[in-house]
Amino acid sequence: MNFLKRAELVNIIVNEIIYVAPVNWSKIVYYTERFRDEKIGLRNKDIARCWLGNEKIPHNNSKGPPLKSSVELFDAIDALFLYSEENVEIWNGFGVAIDKNRKYITQFYYGDTPLLDNKTDDYIERLDALAEMS
Repeated sequence: MNFLKRAELVNIIVNEIIYVAPVNWSKIVYYTERFRDEKIGLRNKDIARCWLGNEKIPHNNSKGPPLKSSVELFDAIDALFLYSEENVEIWNGFGVAIDKNRKYITQFYYGDTPLLDNKTDDYIERLDALAEMS
C-alpha cells in the first residue's frame, strides 16, 4: 500500500471533519464503519463527539449532531475504504481524534462492526479510547 496516498486521503478526511465542525470546537472524535455487503453494497455508519471552547464543554446533542452532514466527508471516507480494499488491507472501522491545534491521531479497526451491529457498549468503548488519545 502506498502510505503517501493513504496519508493524503486521511488528511482530506480530517480537513472535511474540521470544515463541518462547530466554529468554536476544541476537540473532535469521529468514528465510522464501512462493510461490504454482498446484497446491498457498501454499508456505513458514523458517530462523532465534539467539545467546545477552552473549557472543553461537550456538545449538546439535543441541539442536533455535533458535525454537519457532508457529502464530501462521506466520499473521502469511501475513497479511503475503496483504496484499502484495492490494496487488500480491509478495515471495518476508522477513528480519528483531532485537537484544537489540528493535530490528529487515527486508528483503524479490523474484524467487527459494533456501530453497524448496534453494540452500544463496544462502540462507546472505541469512542472513549479515541477521546483519551488526544
